[in-house]
Amino acid sequence: MDKKKLLKSSPEEDLKGFEEFIDHHSSDPNFLPRGNAPKKEVGFEHFTFITNDSTRLMKLKDLLMDNLPFASQHEQGENLIKAQQEEIALLKKNIFEICNKPQSPYRKSMREIFDSFFGPTQS
Repeated sequence: MDKKKLLKSSPEEDLKGFEEFIDHHSSDPNFLPRGNAPKKEVGFEHFTFITNDSTRLMKLKDLLMDNLPFASQHEQGENLIKAQQEEIALLKKNIFEICNKPQSPYRKSMREIFDSFFGPTQS
């Protein structure tokens, strides 16, 4: 198949750079390989990555297996969640008390917004 016939349907301005790119790389045997061209050999990069990842996962599994019995005997999850919930409740209470003061910046801002929309019309 001739590339000129294939590219005739597109405007020439769109194809100028594309055509130069194909012409420049057409001598490279790995560029746009044909169906009967031999496939490029894959090195050991993937194998090395998989081996290293497998080793990392095995070390992680061993670490967890050593520490899980300790964690199951001294569970801290529920206590930590309860402490966080108490701290959140205390912060909410303090924030509400600060914002609810008559001269707080929050109330002043809300008063300005409310008055700008619903206040008496100024003429």
